Amino acid sequence: MRSSLTSGPATPNTLAPSSARPRLAPCQSAVMDAPAPAAAGAPALADIPLASVINTSGMVLPDVPEGAHGAVYAVYDEKQKLQYVGTTTDLRNALRAALGRRPEKTHYYKAAYLTTGETPALQAVRDAWFSECGGQPNGNRLAIERTMWQQPVDAGAISERGRKGAAEEKARQLQATLKDRGCKEEFTPNASLLLEGQVEFLPARNLTDEEMAAEREAEADRMRGRRSCSCLVDGQERTFHTSYLLKHPTAGGHLMDLSVLFDGRETQHRIIVGREYYQPFGLTPEAACEAAIALLLRAKVARATEGMLTSSQFPVNYFALGQVEQWFGEEFRDEFERLSGGVQLEDGTANSWRFNRIHDYGAMRNETPEQLSAALGNTDSRQVAAAVAAALSENLAEAAAAARRDQGLEPEELEEELPRGKGILDRFF
Repeated sequence: MRSSLTSGPATPNTLAPSSARPRLAPCQSAVMDAPAPAAAGAPALADIPLASVINTSGMVLPDVPEGAHGAVYAVYDEKQKLQYVGTTTDLRNALRAALGRRPEKTHYYKAAYLTTGETPALQAVRDAWFSECGGQPNGNRLAIERTMWQQPVDAGAISERGRKGAAEEKARQLQATLKDRGCKEEFTPNASLLLEGQVEFLPARNLTDEEMAAEREAEADRMRGRRSCSCLVDGQERTFHTSYLLKHPTAGGHLMDLSVLFDGRETQHRIIVGREYYQPFGLTPEAACEAAIALLLRAKVARATEGMLTSSQFPVNYFALGQVEQWFGEEFRDEFERLSGGVQLEDGTANSWRFNRIHDYGAMRNETPEQLSAALGNTDSRQVAAAVAAALSENLAEAAAAARRDQGLEPEELEEELPRGKGILDRFF
């Protein structure tokens, strides 16, 4: 069975309040009575709150009000840019289909619910949204984009024999992407379409009232005790949630283990917080941690890392607040001021580690001003090379002369050879 995203719009008439029962998703959608095919009563797209396609439980589970038989929905990408507007009588599976086909462009949605599933009513609302936006988004306007939103994914096999293998590999890639996004639902590919070189995930069954109630209760438990925090991403104010698993006092401050829930994905972090980031200002260590997390989310730093890190990767799983300041400087101090209600941190980068040579070790204790300048990096590479070569030549000559003297030989009687043994190493280390 193919799940399709209908591109037709919808039009509701009278705006009715949505159901008062507890909501699993944060979307407050409009519910409308069955309208005549006119958009006079359609809710403005701008007036409907944005909701995450994957909720905080890792599910695609919009809270459809009772009595709704159709919906018009708009899909947004990670930067909250409108990508596609569709109509459906099964919003959950319409969003699942969009997520399975275009995971890179399906992050948020808005929805208006109607008491009818008739196409003219749905299309009237969709057309009203197009007018509000000044035209159709690319997902509706461009033929190639529209096909990608409304049809199964073509795996791109170049031969008939390779269709199934290419489709299976594409399905694995899509499933891995959804898992990385924090989705915990099963996405099972349609086996018959795999044979044709296409990937389409099977629709999910509708949950019973008891299952929906259990999901709501699990969601409430999951959010209980979490702190709501603000961050700015792409100029938009967003909310993330934190919970603290460990708060351990140390000699210089606190060591904090915390969980961060953002965009339906939960990650774990260990942060060392120096008391200079909270004690002088009457703040808590939690507030300082949340300023750091807000900055990392704004900078779109990878929220989890594995294996050996390169010098360009921030150690997001285990870091000190001082590292955030060293990496981001003024940006971090601005974010700290915003979230703390005006606290201005002094520039702490003066306390950062530096590797300057302050003591004299080894054979270079008699270096000339030119050699010292080269060693400290105050000249170009050719001068550095010349200084090093001069130092090595001088030390080798001294070692050779010492060897001649030890053997009681005149300089011309000793066969030239490189000095060996412990002495020459001691000259350099």
